[in-house]
Amino acid sequence: MIAVRDLDESHLALACITDAVFCSDLEAGAVLTRSQVGRAVSGALRAHRDWNGLTRVVRAAFAEAPEEAASRERWCRQVAEAVLSGDIALNCDGFFD
Repeated sequence: MIAVRDLDESHLALACITDAVFCSDLEAGAVLTRSQVGRAVSGALRAHRDWNGLTRVVRAAFAEAPEEAASRERWCRQVAEAVLSGDIALNCDGFFD
């Protein structure tokens, strides 16, 4: 288990990107490009106003359909991990435009 004191920017980035991809219109299992992920994250942030808005959507999805949400969350986490490892280079231009 991770203690709060052990959390750092990489944990926060993983959670934020995961939630943004979860709230996007990307289909689970899709092979993604840098621009697709960038547009998806940017669009999700705009649609839900901020990271807290994304978290509320994720929480609601788990309340409504936990198994489907868990499956999507696993895929979204894989995408976020690929972004953070450099396997998918995320273009951050325009995130907050």
